Amino acid sequence: MTLLEGRTLFREQLSRLYQTQEIDFYYKFLLEHVLSRNPIQLALNPNERLDKQEISNIKRALNQLIKYTPLQYITGEAFFRDLKLRVSPKVLIPRPETEELVDWILKEYQGLQSKKIRVLDLGTGSGCIAIALAKEQKQFLVSALDIDPEIISLAKENALNNKATIEFRLGDMTQLPSTKEQFDILVSNPPYVMQSEKKQMKTNVLNYEPHQALFVPEDDPLLFYRCILDYAEDHLVLNGSLFFEINPLLVQELNDLIRLYSYRVSERMDIFGKVRMLRLQKI
Repeated sequence: MTLLEGRTLFREQLSRLYQTQEIDFYYKFLLEHVLSRNPIQLALNPNERLDKQEISNIKRALNQLIKYTPLQYITGEAFFRDLKLRVSPKVLIPRPETEELVDWILKEYQGLQSKKIRVLDLGTGSGCIAIALAKEQKQFLVSALDIDPEIISLAKENALNNKATIEFRLGDMTQLPSTKEQFDILVSNPPYVMQSEKKQMKTNVLNYEPHQALFVPEDDPLLFYRCILDYAEDHLVLNGSLFFEINPLLVQELNDLIRLYSYRVSERMDIFGKVRMLRLQKI
């Protein structure tokens, strides 16, 4: 099989599922990240032959795409801002909306000189938020928490690979310990998708991404926000900030919950024009 024949095979097998432009992107991406070949060779030397192992690898990836497996889980890599992260089906694939949340935090705290700011990322997953914050703002002292030892191990690997210093913690967001610790920033992209939203979700998300990181009980969709707000009562400094990624369908309910506490609230829309982020400043 040549490079060009491989692309033809992808187009034939995936034409009912994806647009041609999307198929070609997948093929070139897999050439680079699965076969370690420069995709430009497809144009420069289309008749270059793949060896037996490369053919096996590219066909395996094709079969996964046919089953709607996310490209990031096929390659084991995802990109977030300037970071390359290892991902597995244990963790969510980082989203552009979460990049916007990180960008908001960094802009609010730009210009720091000597003061160290303590940050806790709750439900860190791949570590994307914590690592980006630690890399891009040297005055941040970042800690990150998740419930699963395997997830913590993956996030630690990502921090090491990206030369970021993070203190990782094993813990449950619904049972956060009461200590004397104080933080200047709490940030979380917690589970917030209601069970009733499943029917609107894409197959590649519903069948492959971890439900534990996506879904909340239908009868208590604000569970994680409430637990974090309770924790912040004793562990977020006065004038400190709590940054949330949120479900746009729950904006009103979440604002009603926040009124039970003492915060100034700011909203941000995502690239799709939906309220996706909140900043709560403790007063």
